[in-house]
Amino acid sequence: MIEEENILSSDDLIDEDDEVLEARLQQLATEDSNEEELKSADGTQPTATTKPEESKANVAAAATLEKINGLIAESTTLKEQLDDRKQQYLRLYADFENFRKRTERDKEEQEGTITGKILKKILPVVDDFERAQLQISPKTDGEASIHKSYQSVYKQLLKCLKETGVVRMECVGQEFDPNFHEAIMQEPSPEYDEGLIIEELRPGYMVSDDRVLRHSLVKVSSGKVDGDENASNTGSGEAS
Repeated sequence: MIEEENILSSDDLIDEDDEVLEARLQQLATEDSNEEELKSADGTQPTATTKPEESKANVAAAATLEKINGLIAESTTLKEQLDDRKQQYLRLYADFENFRKRTERDKEEQEGTITGKILKKILPVVDDFERAQLQISPKTDGEASIHKSYQSVYKQLLKCLKETGVVRMECVGQEFDPNFHEAIMQEPSPEYDEGLIIEELRPGYMVSDDRVLRHSLVKVSSGKVDGDENASNTGSGEAS
């Protein structure tokens, strides 16, 4: 009798374990069914770490990255346009500087030409003062006073020319140079070799930029001769 009761109790335990196992299997089946439904809904394999907040963050990050890429592309385009405008500005600036320098140079050349024409008209007046100084010998006090007065005008005129940049050439004893001198006579000289200037017949002038304002009129040596030879030539000429 006692053995039958124990057997019944064992069967009850077995039946109870079967019920628990069946309930667990049903729970696992339900979870698998839910996972299949989620998979069919979004086409992705759900993971234990996937949350709605993380999905929203990923979408926002992707949008921000796309916006940044767009801004980078726009910045690159603007930089290329800026470089192009800068090159255009540099070219225009260089053209303007060349134009400005050319205009200033032309202006200076024109002013120099006009100044040279005016000064060349004054030089004959200076020549007249110098000839008068050599030829006139005052004998009375009145003549001396007049001579002194026009000589002061002459000195003032030379001062003005010097302040303007006009310089008188020194040519006697120098080699003849057609760029600065104009020869109107040539003769032998006991002192100077051939090609050297013997005498200045009319002074020449230059301006401060080494430009000739007026050529010097000069007498040029045709060669050095001895004084005895000149004397013998002169004597033989008188004898004949």
